[in-house]
Amino acid sequence: MKSSTLILFFCLHSVVLCEEKRFIEANEYYSMEEYSEAIKVYEEILKNGEHANVYYNLGNSYFRVGDIGNSIWAYEKALKLSPRDSDINFNLKYLRFMVKDKILPPDDIYLISLYKSLVLKFSFTDILFLLGFIFMFLSIKYFINQYFNFLIYFNGFINYTSILLLIIFSWMALDKYWDISDINHGIITSGAVDVRSSPLDRGDNVVFRIHEGTKVEIQNIQSGWSEIMLLDGKKGWIFSKGVRQI
Repeated sequence: MKSSTLILFFCLHSVVLCEEKRFIEANEYYSMEEYSEAIKVYEEILKNGEHANVYYNLGNSYFRVGDIGNSIWAYEKALKLSPRDSDINFNLKYLRFMVKDKILPPDDIYLISLYKSLVLKFSFTDILFLLGFIFMFLSIKYFINQYFNFLIYFNGFINYTSILLLIIFSWMALDKYWDISDINHGIITSGAVDVRSSPLDRGDNVVFRIHEGTKVEIQNIQSGWSEIMLLDGKKGWIFSKGVRQI
């Protein structure tokens, strides 16, 4: 048992070292302005696991070769892993201004808009950590109350606040989980894509056109086609090769 554990440890350690070497190699390609080579190595690293810094550097590399669609895709992937990173947010905001299609969602009421902006600032792991912290805090408070009385005057306030936070973060966790597991978003990576009323390649069923960098919700996939919905609610079918899932 011990020997198998040691073998597993050394295997994992060697994999980590290998990925670190590949990451350094990709960064060196980037420093030498060999962006296409850097992209290849970053993409290979990501086949073995997701890392926010690798996606970020990949996004930078795609931007350097003028591939706005894949650059936005890489930054979006990085943002899912590190939603409060200022560099990722800045670069993504900058590139969104370069997207040809200015599609805006319907206006929400203030509280819903505030809630959505709050959810976007946390990853699913962050929310689980906060929930764990609240439970740990309540456990410590309960233990202290068994032996000391100095918190007795604050019990009501602490309990109500903790319950409110538990409800908020539990709802956020469910919302985030639903978003991760059930909603598939994608970024248009082709220069221009015809959106059709049905999954048929005919000239008379094109309803509108979208361009690279546009974010869509992928609702259905079948036989090389993807049914998408835009932020404003418009729907249609495109070739799956024109969109990259986040």
